[in-house]
Amino acid sequence: EHPQVNAIILSVLDHQVAADVLNFLPEETRPEIIQRVASLETVQPSAMQELESIMKLQFSTNTSSKSSSFGGIKAAALIMNSTKTALEASIMGGLEKIDADLMQKIQDNMFTFENLVAVDNKGIQKLMSAVEQDLLMIAMKGASGEVQDRFFGNMSERARGMFRDEMNAKGLMRIAVVEDAQKKIMRIARKLSDSGDLVLGGGEDFV
Repeated sequence: EHPQVNAIILSVLDHQVAADVLNFLPEETRPEIIQRVASLETVQPSAMQELESIMKLQFSTNTSSKSSSFGGIKAAALIMNSTKTALEASIMGGLEKIDADLMQKIQDNMFTFENLVAVDNKGIQKLMSAVEQDLLMIAMKGASGEVQDRFFGNMSERARGMFRDEMNAKGLMRIAVVEDAQKKIMRIARKLSDSGDLVLGGGEDFV
């Protein structure tokens, strides 16, 4: 299908499902599809008519009679947050060639492991209880000192010492393995954020 139709479909899917679907689409079209997801604001009737022929069960019969709101930069960022590290790098690299400014905007809206430095102690504790310790050790090997301090600061002295020893005992690890572990933890963090158990970004938008 046309990249615009693909973009609309990805925009109405759950972002984790959309990330999985991306993996099955032709490699050369992925950056353009994400570009179109990020650029979507409204979908015109002609596009909706084409979409209805593909996904009749997803829309009511009168959907094409009006414009519909989908996508946007935040939707694109959510999808990219849920992709595997290698796929993310490939798509973002391709998107940079198409529209470097848009790529940067998407990247600015993505949460990375380093963003956890802004999460409060309660949120970090919730995350630690939801993540397997072995996975956290792998992820921490590639984290900045500030992020490591956020986690270590929420451990007892004894637990912190044991954690450091076991983490160091793992030795050198491939960057791809560490980044994949960080992605998995961020997916858990986003689920906790969706349920209100954790605030990504430190909660600066609260009043």
